[in-house]
Amino acid sequence: MTQPTPQAPVPRSAVSVIVPSYNYGRFIGEAIDSILAQTLQPEQIVIVDDGSSDDTGQAIRRYSDPRLQYIRQNHSGAAAARNAGLDAARCEYVTFLHADDRWRPTFVETMHGFLSADPTAVCVFSNFVRFQHGTGEVLGHQFDHYPELRRPALLRDAPNAHARIPKEKAFGALVVCGEIPAHLQVMMFRRSLIEATRFDPTLALGDDTNFALQTFMLGGVIFTDEVLAEVRRHDIHATRDHGDMAVHRLNALQALAPLVTRTVDQTAYRDRLVKAHIDAALAQIRVGRVRAGLRTCRDMFDVPGSALRKVKGSARLAVTLLTGRRQGSNATASE
Repeated sequence: MTQPTPQAPVPRSAVSVIVPSYNYGRFIGEAIDSILAQTLQPEQIVIVDDGSSDDTGQAIRRYSDPRLQYIRQNHSGAAAARNAGLDAARCEYVTFLHADDRWRPTFVETMHGFLSADPTAVCVFSNFVRFQHGTGEVLGHQFDHYPELRRPALLRDAPNAHARIPKEKAFGALVVCGEIPAHLQVMMFRRSLIEATRFDPTLALGDDTNFALQTFMLGGVIFTDEVLAEVRRHDIHATRDHGDMAVHRLNALQALAPLVTRTVDQTAYRDRLVKAHIDAALAQIRVGRVRAGLRTCRDMFDVPGSALRKVKGSARLAVTLLTGRRQGSNATASE
């Protein structure tokens, strides 16, 4: 692995960008170009090549910018690559960009401005759009999936942003969102507040959600409705098993259990954990893993949380099972 050379101290207001990549040589040039086009330039750009077997190295060597630091490691997974980037980061503000995505030109400046204006904030995140690789078709705004962020009872205006979730409520307010806002490519963190926080390498997927929720326990969280990034949809995403994704999200939430005792948001966390069990059980059943789904449902009853939510979830599972059996009977009859 390439070791970083000693560097002079950097201003506390500077920004480190971390770009983990595994076999994304065909995309990473667009990601780097979007960083170099920022209206506020980062002090450090750390590219972590997680043992790629494609032309990632060649794509990166086309750039001669002295701020760009290339680290190559044996293939160890996304969490390990992100941790390597964090270990190499030297600036007070740290942000991540996926190697297949791209920022709009004002991303760094806008995020930096929000964190600079509020020293109690641990992170800030923005809206983004997805686009279809190959056609460029825009698939919608991410904030359409976060109706909870529009609840005025949970939010108050931030000095320089759309709204802020108060420090004591950040984790509880965000963990209950239907889709937890934990997309690293639109988040910037204050490194001094997350110094001991790292990605969990035991999580095959969901390490990003786990990491973001850990940081939400550590300070205030700011968000903006402004679309500041474009997230690519392509063939690798399309091959992911939805049943597995729901289980990975459940695992990411369960891994937080030892840390939740530090917060006052245990009720919100437990309710979300019940919901994650229901979602995972439903997803498993829908892809034909009935026994696994039933085990996940059984485990749900061991989680302290809303009894009503558990009953409703069990009813949904029963309906899904019944519907599936009827469809199976009809298919058999038609054959």
